[in-house]
Amino acid sequence: MSRFKTVKTILSTMTIAVAVGFVMQYGETAPNMQAGAENAMYNSAPRTLMMSTNAQGEAVFGVPNVVMTPLNHAANVQPVVAVDVVYTELDVPVLGTIMATPIIGCQTTLTTKRQPAALVELTIDAPCFANSTFTVRHNEMLFSGVTDRTGTALVTVPVLTTDAMFYVAFDNIVQASTEIFVPELRQYDRAVLQWEGTENMRLHALEGGAQIGDPGHVWSASIHTAEDARSGRYGFVVYLGIAQGELSYQAEVYTFPAGQMNTDAVVDLLVGVSVNEANCGREVDATTIQTNAAQTLVTSDVAIKMPDCDQIGQVALISDKFADLTLAAR
Repeated sequence: MSRFKTVKTILSTMTIAVAVGFVMQYGETAPNMQAGAENAMYNSAPRTLMMSTNAQGEAVFGVPNVVMTPLNHAANVQPVVAVDVVYTELDVPVLGTIMATPIIGCQTTLTTKRQPAALVELTIDAPCFANSTFTVRHNEMLFSGVTDRTGTALVTVPVLTTDAMFYVAFDNIVQASTEIFVPELRQYDRAVLQWEGTENMRLHALEGGAQIGDPGHVWSASIHTAEDARSGRYGFVVYLGIAQGELSYQAEVYTFPAGQMNTDAVVDLLVGVSVNEANCGREVDATTIQTNAAQTLVTSDVAIKMPDCDQIGQVALISDKFADLTLAAR
């Protein structure tokens, strides 16, 4: 090979190398640096130059059509409401523990026995709940009690429905239930005053136009009994519950012998509340329940406005919390 040909080959190779470098450096269009273009360029994802070969083995230069766009994470953030805003109850009731496998010898039983004047005698036998507070629910009526040192309690309850269901609970967990049929209830009308706490409330019935202190004034401290109701003479009042403790649910139930009366009768129902420093000038809450010969059951939540504090020590009698009983002889 001649020296001239060798020099020509070297010059040709250098020319191709320079041309390739020029294409790689200036092959793309210069960016537009007008208004706003600079920020757009800085915010764009980086682009890379790719070199490959085609089917004929020729070199191909290009830019892949892939753009990486940053995600707006702030747009996907969801606000969360504070827990104490959603759940406003501050004093949560104490809940017990439900036992998946009952302990042998700890089963609670609830038995019933019919008594005169549509009463039911409840016997609670809870060997593992000695000296413990319990609650009994019958329809909308709720009252509490305490077992003795053997876990036993005996309570006499006026029923509100002929098919009477009873539930007994310890630590807010129902431990036993029972049902009994009491057809005798069809002979009686009943009114219930129930409340929670230490308020000294009483249900007073004035039968046949009687005044306070007359023989027709029936309440839990009077001498009227279930036998009076069975004979059609007077009604009677039963007190249920306990006034002390964490679960102080109380109730008074008035029974009127509507089915045994031989003359027309009018009964005025009054709520008596002792005025003290804690309730004077305020409202106290209670619930009333009324049933007529087991046909209907009406429940109402009532607020009782108490007198001013200059009447502390007296008993307020409120007369508009029950539907008075006007009964024709049956």
